[in-house]
Amino acid sequence: MKRLFLKTYGCQMNVHDAERMIGLMESDGYAVAPSPDEADVVVINTCAVREKPERKLMAELGHLKRVKTRNPGLIIGVAGCMAPRDGDLIRAKAPHVDLLLGPRSVARLPSLVRQIELNRQPLDAVDLFDDPTPLTPVRRSGTVSAWVDVQFGCSFACTFCAVPSARGSERSRPPGDILSEIVELATLGYREVTLLGQTVNAWGRDWHYRMPNAECGMINEEVGGRERIDFAWLLRQIDARAPGLRVRFTSPHPQLFSDRLIETIASLPALCEHVHLPLQSANDGILRAMKRAYSFDQYRRIVAKLRSAVPGIGITTDIIVGFPGESDAAFHETLDAFEELQFDQAFMFIYSLRRKTAAIDLPDPVPAEVARERMQQLVETANALFRRKNEAEVGRTFEVLVEGVSERNPDRLTGRTRQNKTVVFAGRKDLIGKLVKVTATAGFMWGFEGMQKSEGRM
Repeated sequence: MKRLFLKTYGCQMNVHDAERMIGLMESDGYAVAPSPDEADVVVINTCAVREKPERKLMAELGHLKRVKTRNPGLIIGVAGCMAPRDGDLIRAKAPHVDLLLGPRSVARLPSLVRQIELNRQPLDAVDLFDDPTPLTPVRRSGTVSAWVDVQFGCSFACTFCAVPSARGSERSRPPGDILSEIVELATLGYREVTLLGQTVNAWGRDWHYRMPNAECGMINEEVGGRERIDFAWLLRQIDARAPGLRVRFTSPHPQLFSDRLIETIASLPALCEHVHLPLQSANDGILRAMKRAYSFDQYRRIVAKLRSAVPGIGITTDIIVGFPGESDAAFHETLDAFEELQFDQAFMFIYSLRRKTAAIDLPDPVPAEVARERMQQLVETANALFRRKNEAEVGRTFEVLVEGVSERNPDRLTGRTRQNKTVVFAGRKDLIGKLVKVTATAGFMWGFEGMQKSEGRM
């Protein structure tokens, strides 16, 4: 039996793409190898959002060149966002790479490997117009929670973002496929799904310009109605077809976060009380330079509506520090936004120059030292806020989905609240995969320590 080694960097979509690649290769007769030295095929699944994963890839490819010297038959593939964006650089710096595989071409992996085995010639499959619709089988990495693709690519034009040139324009997955997959997951015993999309709340809108009217009508017939089909509609269908399943989604775009979507989140039992809503900057000038298509005031109104409609909701965000043209005053607007909006957690990054993005040509770059100082100040401010918020909730009892054993303490279990807060507590291992009630006994920057309520098993 041949063996595959796969290593993944980046976002949840990359992690789910890795599950698909492993599932496809297993169906083609491959087993998973523990290391590149024991593999016949090695695939590095890359991220193009920041510079650090790019440096890691080049280091990995240097190591794999030595592995290939010892094993000339080894097939080396680079998948993920760097394959279509930076294939020219990869070919120039690492000519020993056999395959470049774009995110929209994942389904072709087994057939491409067979072609390389037969002809011993490098291949590129990086077409941004490939149909990215997921194919089974998928090798799920867990048995409690699962990723479900609903939308691919992005048709926004944010000046800092590598996604459009790596994953193409937005394409919605057919609703029947999504709903069938979710019902199957619920039947298999999964307790939670996370809907994935680069701009997940754009789901459905591409049909209005991609599909003829007749085909749009067929989709309506497929799901049994002629009401407005959008992301809010999809959430309602999931709630109706898989009662009892927790549902999350990531990442929505603020411009498409409508009142209809907020009302849907508030009304559905399946929807967890958590929204990850990228802000990027609280300064309107920087938002315009980023082409984010909303103002800070529009963003804060969405947050206010969410908090009014869903009391206790957890709101998390993304922030970029040091974008070209960011002044000290602009940075402090973002800093102040954390206190005003009371985020529950945040992914915070220093702006990274990316090839094939419009921001690479913007004037007034922020010096690296200044950007690092701002990042340190933001992280310290944010972490203090997160700790205060969690400490204030000590004594509250949460519904926790138990996901497994704590990595830091094998005698304790770990899970997440509906607000996406991590909780660590003592409990029996047969609780994994169950919903339990846990009272927070201590609050930290990352979440809570807690104690299970004896009557809390669900």
